[in-house]
Amino acid sequence: MPLPFVLAAIGVAAGAYGVKRGLDAKENMDKAKEITQSAQKLADKAKYKLESAQENTRDAIVSLGRKKIEVLGSTVKDFVENYGKIKNINLRETEGIEELKYLNLTKESFRDLKNASYEALDIASNGLASVAGGTLMAYGSYSAVALLGTASTGTAIGGLSGVAATNATLAWLGGGSLAAGGFGVAGGMMVLGGLVAGPALAIGGSIFASQAEKALNDAESNYDKAVLFETETKKICTTLKGIANRAEKIEEVLDSLDDYLAEYVYEMKEIIIGTGLDWNDYDQDEKHTIFKCAMIAQTEKKLLDTSLLSDSGELTEESRTVLQDTKKFLQASV
Repeated sequence: MPLPFVLAAIGVAAGAYGVKRGLDAKENMDKAKEITQSAQKLADKAKYKLESAQENTRDAIVSLGRKKIEVLGSTVKDFVENYGKIKNINLRETEGIEELKYLNLTKESFRDLKNASYEALDIASNGLASVAGGTLMAYGSYSAVALLGTASTGTAIGGLSGVAATNATLAWLGGGSLAAGGFGVAGGMMVLGGLVAGPALAIGGSIFASQAEKALNDAESNYDKAVLFETETKKICTTLKGIANRAEKIEEVLDSLDDYLAEYVYEMKEIIIGTGLDWNDYDQDEKHTIFKCAMIAQTEKKLLDTSLLSDSGELTEESRTVLQDTKKFLQASV
């Protein structure tokens, strides 16, 4: 075959190959765009669920912290003030009460409860709405009596932000949205730091086959990351939901228990008004009322004392146990 025809044939073949490569490149680029869009939607949906769970959990813990301060500064304060007025009190003298064996309201625990109630009243004096969210989260997460009852006014409040910051879960929950605060730790699980949403595929200029192939590989890799992100966020959302549910249940039981305590504090005050301040002057019914009031206060203190989260940010087993015991106490008493 003459050389011109050979060269022409080669040129046609090369052109055909070039067209095919161009078509392959376009197909790869189209696939890359489609995969990237799917990854973006998957990651955005997971991120939205994670941020919603984060917000709900933060709100539940803040609400519990607010409730703890509220009951300490009102009903509990009313109890310690009036109970502390009674002279020669000896609850062990109360006859016919099986629950005596469970009574453990020592002088030290009563003192801590008293101190905590006055600290809470001081905090709430300017309105609970003015208390910082991080402070309320710390009260909701840890023992309010320990945080308030063992420090002078202001000391505990000033240290709470540091307490919360040492707990990665609280720091992350209090850090706002993912877009604003980056990633942190929740429930002992690391939130993925390499992917907030499926990275947008940058396409511009001339499209070469090698670039299109790389874009397709990158898109597939990004989709795998999005799937992994979705899997991890599901685990974290489950953990956060568990924390929020526990906080809500504790607040609900604490509210019921506090109403119950308020009734007995009222009766105790009536006894003081009618019979006086000397325990020895009370009849058995009056002694029984005072004892019951002390038992309810002790139960409430235990609930206020119990930490919701451990230092590592996980739900404590103690909070579950105390919650169950308090429910049983209410069911048997009310």
